[in-house]
Amino acid sequence: MSLRAKLIAVFTLFGVVPIVALGVFTYVRSMQAVEDLVAARTAIIAERATQEIRERYALRQSDLLLLAENAETQRLYRTTVAGEEARIESARHSADEYLRRAWEVFGGSYRRVEFRDSSGFLIYGLGEAGAERALGSDLSLSEWHDVLSVAQPILDIEDGSELGTLIAFIRVRALLPDDALAVVFGREGYSTVLDRSVNRVLFHPSRAVLQQPLATLLGPDGWGVSESALSDGSGNFKYREEDTPHVASFASLETPPWTIVSSASVGEFAPPFARTRFVNLLLVLVVAAVVSVAFLVLTGRLTRSLGALTSAADQVARGDFTPQLPPGSHDEVGRLSSAFALMVQQVRDMLRRVQESRHMAVIGQFASQLSHEIRNPLTSIKLNLQGLDRGVRKGSIPNEYERSIGICLREVNRLDRVAGGVLSIARTRPTVREPCSVHAAIHESLEALRSQFGELAVEVRCELNAATDTVKGDAAQLKGVFLNLFLNSADAMPGGGILEVSSENSESAGQGRQAIRIRVADSGPGIPLDHREKIFDPFFSTKEDGTGFGLALALQAVEEHEGALTLEDTVATASGAVFAVELPLYVEEQTA
Repeated sequence: MSLRAKLIAVFTLFGVVPIVALGVFTYVRSMQAVEDLVAARTAIIAERATQEIRERYALRQSDLLLLAENAETQRLYRTTVAGEEARIESARHSADEYLRRAWEVFGGSYRRVEFRDSSGFLIYGLGEAGAERALGSDLSLSEWHDVLSVAQPILDIEDGSELGTLIAFIRVRALLPDDALAVVFGREGYSTVLDRSVNRVLFHPSRAVLQQPLATLLGPDGWGVSESALSDGSGNFKYREEDTPHVASFASLETPPWTIVSSASVGEFAPPFARTRFVNLLLVLVVAAVVSVAFLVLTGRLTRSLGALTSAADQVARGDFTPQLPPGSHDEVGRLSSAFALMVQQVRDMLRRVQESRHMAVIGQFASQLSHEIRNPLTSIKLNLQGLDRGVRKGSIPNEYERSIGICLREVNRLDRVAGGVLSIARTRPTVREPCSVHAAIHESLEALRSQFGELAVEVRCELNAATDTVKGDAAQLKGVFLNLFLNSADAMPGGGILEVSSENSESAGQGRQAIRIRVADSGPGIPLDHREKIFDPFFSTKEDGTGFGLALALQAVEEHEGALTLEDTVATASGAVFAVELPLYVEEQTA
């Protein structure tokens, strides 16, 4: 299976399939959203009606406290309990006058109020059927279906003892909030009030259901809900009425023991949601299709770029280091292409260095032979010229030959240095390395050149801050590296200047190991741009009497120590030349 096929399969499995599944799930669950909406709205209606009933019932309780704790009622009960016949009639008259005035204020909320003593005998009554009720008769009025019977103990406000009982028959209509119960959700919505204590329906929009037992409404032919489920504080349930789904929310009171139910039809609100869920599903499918097409296009572009990179890798594997790479971009493939191009460039540089090394090996073999063939005759010529020069100074040879002899000697010396430089580059280095101090090599080099720096007015500033400077190498070779660098810096400042030498520990670039980095900076004119790439080439020199082997030998020595010698870019700062030497630190092997 190709990479593109794998990507498409993964995208389909983890991208398209979940999106489509989510759309289908949303489509299926949209009806639940309708039911949740109906449940939320009906719950608000039921809770508001419940709160108003609670407030009305609290107001009726405050009326009863006013009837029970006033001074006239208290005096009537005290005289009755004490059996003071002479004072009972006076107390009854005072209580009757006060209670009738109070009855005129809030009596419309009650059908009857009875004051009974601790044994249950009627002492005083207000409202309907007062004359017909005999003393000590049954307190419950089962024939009254529109009242709520409430018993309120009458306590002596002085000592807290119980004097009797106040029984009130509150009109149900006084507790039912008509406005709150008239609020419904939808055209088919309605509210119901259930009395759990007497197991009957107190309020219902249908007269056929009003005052019926709860089983008629809650049974299998009705809502199909158990009476115990309505005892909870609040909740909701679903039922069907004339094959139409309904959702009802209820809220229950402890006192009075009523349950308020608000119901609404789901089918009334389903059609708009059905259209919405169809549109949503269609939108999800369209989005999934658009995303899939976009993914296919992007995948095609990505795989084409990766295919181009693969072809380029094959070209490099065949030895062609000029492959055709895909155009650069800012994404991961573009960065990969840039990294591949950099890798190819580094491979080309490495092969170039290998080729140069081979050339140097050939030069070495040639130079070894050429040096012996040239330097021996040069030595003989030099000795003869020196003899002639002594003859000129003694006067045995005419002075007119002095200039020619001097020129010959200088050229012989230069040719000897060239031959020595070639031999030095080609010479095989010893492979045995020993731990040595880089700082010591720097100090020895600076000490050797102290007098020369003084003559040239060069100020040396040395800041060797590296905590560790031990490397495994040839101390003499390292000293030669720094001597070459210091001499080049001094030559660049014939009129005097500043030579800065510093060191620090760092992590060797690309190798992940600790290293020491030495910077050699001068305040000279710097190195021109057209000379920077050739500065380390053999035979290249900007000095009239230079051989061009100093930096080439230094670079070779540093690379033999697995280090790097680089020329830093100082064009932007317009400062002198800065050479950096980086050498890996010596790590002592731990023995078991």
